[in-house]
Amino acid sequence: MYTAVIWDCDGVLVDSEKLSCSAWLPVLRRRGIDVELSDIEVFIGRSDPSVVEHYRQAGHDLGDDIFAEREQVYYDSARGTLDTFDGLIQTLQMLREAGVPIAVGSSGGHSRIQFSIREVGIADYFDIICSAADVEHGKPAPDLFLLAAEQLGVPAHQCIVIEDSIPGLEAALAAGMLPLGFTSSHPTDVLERAGAGQIFGQYTELTEILRKNLQIT
Repeated sequence: MYTAVIWDCDGVLVDSEKLSCSAWLPVLRRRGIDVELSDIEVFIGRSDPSVVEHYRQAGHDLGDDIFAEREQVYYDSARGTLDTFDGLIQTLQMLREAGVPIAVGSSGGHSRIQFSIREVGIADYFDIICSAADVEHGKPAPDLFLLAAEQLGVPAHQCIVIEDSIPGLEAALAAGMLPLGFTSSHPTDVLERAGAGQIFGQYTELTEILRKNLQIT
């Protein structure tokens, strides 16, 4: 029986994957790196340090100042334009009324997670927010989701994870949780190959999936 839900943030709670990926482009280009959006989209679901480490290994001298600069680009582009997905708030309200514990487990930093969920008006639904900055190994390692389960006080095998990314689905599987795939970033066949237990394209579909798996009447 499942009793709790852990949510990814970018591409799941907020429609931000393109904004998030695009924020890397001017920052990297200012450092002489020829990069396109498709080069960054392969990192969807992974932490910011994984992007920087990739380019460092390619021979680029990137200082840690790049993280704050990239965050500012994201904030400037997302402020006032960021949106969530149709039906999400109704799903969150359903879980609240049923007393289901929920948490955020995101590869983003705490400041960006907080900014994003505040910007779309859903911050009050989440008391537990876990970031890749809180664990040694980010997605696809299970550490982040295991931390979220621990903070929720729920056994890992009783948790459902909502994800749009391949590393996120792999992390949920590795944690022994039920991974549900949202087609906001990848098509159904890609999410199936990544191990999604069930896949949805609209939050009205997810609401029914959660009702059944959480045994909400």
